[in-house]
Amino acid sequence: MNLTSYQKLATHYKKYIDESMKTIEKKLHPAIIEDEELVRRATFFVRNGAVSITNYYPQDHRVDFSIRDVSNIDVTYNLLTDSFHCPCPMHKPCRHIVAAVFYLYQQNDSLSNWISAWRSNADHAQLSLLRDERSPRSWNILVDNFFRKFISNYPPASFYLLEFAVHDLKTQIRKSRPFEREWQPIFDVYIDLSILIKIWPYLEPFAESNMRNRVFHFLNEFVDEIDDHLSQLASKPRMFAADPFYDEMMEQVRTFYLETETLIRYRKHVYLSFWDALVTDKATREKEVAYLQQLDKTEDDIPLNMVLPYFYLTLSKTDELLEAAEHMEREQLLEWVEVCEKALHSANKELVNELARKLLPHISYYLNEVIQNPSRVMLIRRLELLFDSIRLEPEELENLYKSFGLYGIQSYSNLLLKGKRYRDWMALHQSANSSLEYAEACGLSIVKEDAPEVLLPLYHHYAMRFIQEKNRYSYKQAVRIWKKMKQVAKKSNETEYWNAYVENVREKYRRLRALQQEIEKGNLPL
Repeated sequence: MNLTSYQKLATHYKKYIDESMKTIEKKLHPAIIEDEELVRRATFFVRNGAVSITNYYPQDHRVDFSIRDVSNIDVTYNLLTDSFHCPCPMHKPCRHIVAAVFYLYQQNDSLSNWISAWRSNADHAQLSLLRDERSPRSWNILVDNFFRKFISNYPPASFYLLEFAVHDLKTQIRKSRPFEREWQPIFDVYIDLSILIKIWPYLEPFAESNMRNRVFHFLNEFVDEIDDHLSQLASKPRMFAADPFYDEMMEQVRTFYLETETLIRYRKHVYLSFWDALVTDKATREKEVAYLQQLDKTEDDIPLNMVLPYFYLTLSKTDELLEAAEHMEREQLLEWVEVCEKALHSANKELVNELARKLLPHISYYLNEVIQNPSRVMLIRRLELLFDSIRLEPEELENLYKSFGLYGIQSYSNLLLKGKRYRDWMALHQSANSSLEYAEACGLSIVKEDAPEVLLPLYHHYAMRFIQEKNRYSYKQAVRIWKKMKQVAKKSNETEYWNAYVENVREKYRRLRALQQEIEKGNLPL
């Protein structure tokens, strides 16, 4: 091919080349240093003769290029589909692909004019403020610009791809972090919040798919990072120049909580975290309370003003808080547990005592009808810690642990041991059909020391479970348990009872030859 044929080729496919140029313009932005450098390098290749066409396949509408970089790079361009292949590891479009498109474009149009227009993009005048101006507007433009680029580079077809895009996005935006130390915590919080709001619509579909647990893991890490940055920001003196950023963040947080959809517990957590860390004056909090009290909006039958108890607590509105607790919905027990925990941190034990007692009637329903594993186990542990810190009567504690069901056996066991109710402890583990190992974890050694005779029926229960399995391994396990039972019988001065028990077992299971052999080996009689 000579130059004339290159021009004919470019003219023939001009419509498709123009589409490729629009794609480049959309994906690359002059305010991003890496993008500007990429375009500059691609232009350098074209203008210095480093780009050449090696093959053209008319039937496939495909052109092959060779670009002289550090080494020769072969690029394939499918004109009709605006698709490329380049072996370099860079994100696409890379400088080699851009250089190939530029090479064809310049055959009929001015590449210099296109680059000038690209650099004088309408947003560019605004984005130039990013390096100098400290304003919410400039930081919003920064996030919008990067986000547009990364979502176009990593279309969220899968959640793993979205995770990678968000990680890459945060890494790139961090390069624009202010040099001044006093501005860095504000920047971190502002950017984290902005990214979370931006990606929220992309999270919703995955949260309702089989990726749900992965989404929860991602959000837990993201929210923890926001909490860390908020703690750092709250520990610093507040600058007068930062007031517009605080105002903008609180406005965004309110909109995020009230106007977006799905995953309401995460939205509520973010909303309250920002109010805890960034707003300390009473008047602003009172204003928010007045707004929330008039709010009747719900989502999935959950009222969005359920955050009111937190404001009552921080404003020391004890009467309003206790009145709200009196009318709590049983489906909202977790929210009230969190309120109690927050009150506990404020060292108001009398208030915690009153609030926590109002939870008691709702715990059994919530654990059995609302919450699922593994969250149920985690909530029970939180309830244990909460009620350990207040004064409950023994009867109230017993009812509490009973409401935990099988998940509260260890807690109930500890309560029974404290009251030296060893027979009740044994009956609990026998009725719950718990394993010997679990009983040992729940304080069997204490019972063995203080009231060994109580354990005889329990050991018998465990041994019979193994015998029912009818195999030699199980018989060996049964003999192992009988040896423990033998020790307890000896300690309890129940030698006669024990020998009669062994004879009775041998007689009852005389047809199980393997069991008889294991009993002989075990030397069970005293």
